[in-house]
Amino acid sequence: MNEEALWPVVDRIYHAVERPELWPETISAIGACIGGAPHFWGVDKGTLGTGWSCRGTVFLSSADLEEIERYEHEFGELIVRFLKIIFLSVLWSQSEVAAREAIGLRMAQRYLQAADPLNATSQSLLGPRRRLLVALWEDGHAFTSENVRAMRLLAPHLDRALRLQMRLNAAEFRVNLISGALDTLTIGVVLINHSGSPLWINRRGQDIMKHTDVLKVSSDGLIGRCPSDTQALRQLINGAISTRAQEILAINRDSHDLRPLLLIASPLDPIGTTESADEPPSAVVFISDPDRIDTPSVESLKRAFKLTNREAQMAIAIARGHGLQAAADTMGIAVTTAKSQLQQAFAKTGTQHQAELAALVQRTLSHIQYN
Repeated sequence: MNEEALWPVVDRIYHAVERPELWPETISAIGACIGGAPHFWGVDKGTLGTGWSCRGTVFLSSADLEEIERYEHEFGELIVRFLKIIFLSVLWSQSEVAAREAIGLRMAQRYLQAADPLNATSQSLLGPRRRLLVALWEDGHAFTSENVRAMRLLAPHLDRALRLQMRLNAAEFRVNLISGALDTLTIGVVLINHSGSPLWINRRGQDIMKHTDVLKVSSDGLIGRCPSDTQALRQLINGAISTRAQEILAINRDSHDLRPLLLIASPLDPIGTTESADEPPSAVVFISDPDRIDTPSVESLKRAFKLTNREAQMAIAIARGHGLQAAADTMGIAVTTAKSQLQQAFAKTGTQHQAELAALVQRTLSHIQYN
């Protein structure tokens, strides 16, 4: 078997790197090339509950033992390495944790059963690696020279695919970490590519766009309510990408009661960009809604300043612009009680006036959604 005959399988290997869900079908195609027991390559979800264990009852003749000893000496290391690469690839094909655990368990059972002396029966004199090789054979028939040649030709491609998959998984993990952190911000964040199109929008950005008609995302990128707003958005973003300048833009809203949305575009200089990154962001747009007041939660203020529940509620009421009487009415307490709680809040936060307390509350954890 020459390498050209294996190109369709090689193509499937690299395609599965981009789409891990294709690994089970790809592994079946590989198994057809390299031989061995067909049931061993059944790694799709449909086979998770149907006996995946190795066959431990193969009886070998003296000639078989001589043949397997030769194969173990010449090809054992290649076959075991080949299996490790394949099994790792299959594990990544499952997006569900339960499926990965089930597949991992089945693979462990295969290895362990093939290596366990108690399961060896007539193979009790064979070493673990030899028993593993026997478990891969169908009714004791060894791999042919064509099978082993296919392994040799495919192993470098699988090895390379494994490294690519590892880098992609690491990059995806980093993206998930970053996006999870950005989703806790109380301002909108839009990552922009080099052509000015959004790559990713955090939760607050999505929420702002959902509840306003002055900023949307289309196939052409961010657009405003009218052509002039869209043009201003393009200039803002292009400035951050092209001239590496930071600019600010105010976009008016329909209602005169609502203040404009404020957008700041900043250039990004990716650090440590890996070759696995399809398209790193070139700029970021921050979106602020001045009419959306985000104050810390009662729990966060209690933890930050050791306030009681009532003192934290009083501090939040003052930060929202309520006077002492209005705060007392909202909380359902007497003004004298409210005044006492306010004095306690002053003492614990190191403030002396309502305006100072309100400013402190607005600065404290107001940019982070704390649960």
